[in-house]
Amino acid sequence: MCLSFFFRYPGFATDSTVALLVGLLFFLIPAKRLTKTTPAGETVAFDYSPLITWKEFQSFMPWDIAILVGGGFALADGCEESGLSKWMGNKLSPLGSLPVWLIILVSSLLVTSLTEVASNPATITLILPILSPLAEAIHVNPLYILLPSTLSTSFAFLLPVANPPNAIVFSYGHLKVIDMVKAGLGINIVGLAVVMLGMFTWIAPMFDLHTYPSWAPTISNETMP
Repeated sequence: MCLSFFFRYPGFATDSTVALLVGLLFFLIPAKRLTKTTPAGETVAFDYSPLITWKEFQSFMPWDIAILVGGGFALADGCEESGLSKWMGNKLSPLGSLPVWLIILVSSLLVTSLTEVASNPATITLILPILSPLAEAIHVNPLYILLPSTLSTSFAFLLPVANPPNAIVFSYGHLKVIDMVKAGLGINIVGLAVVMLGMFTWIAPMFDLHTYPSWAPTISNETMP
């Protein structure tokens, strides 16, 4: 019956569904029997204790981290549903008149800034659909712009909300936000410099980025929206 329900409503069963079902089993599978002694001196089982109880789950679950990470995915969906991603695409369209190296630098800086307040998947979901049509419109290999932008999503070192490891470290209370900003700013700058150096040395010839690929659509000379 469960399978027929999922087949009837395609799209509702995702990887999250599998994870939730497995997690639910921990609350259902019995781990040990609970016993009690009757007035007659007999030991009888009256209930079962699951692998984990809701009280134990609440005491150990880092809700602050879950909300921070989940907020990043919610931000990406909200930007897409509200039309913010399309608006950003329209604002980025003048980049097509800039040199390619400057487009790569600006897009990498934009991604590095956005990934500080959103998760990596959320940043990718929001930015790459905007940059890909831009590369196709100026007849540049899309990977030339998408590769450095994708690598830049890993430069999330400034804020606690940037990624789960940052949130875990910040949750212990030994660091302030300004401490993380001071330590992460230099790493971000070095990371961007390494990406830019790699793009114009060994990455471009390795992936043949100077050639417009056959799998990319051919865009006619039209005014971008």
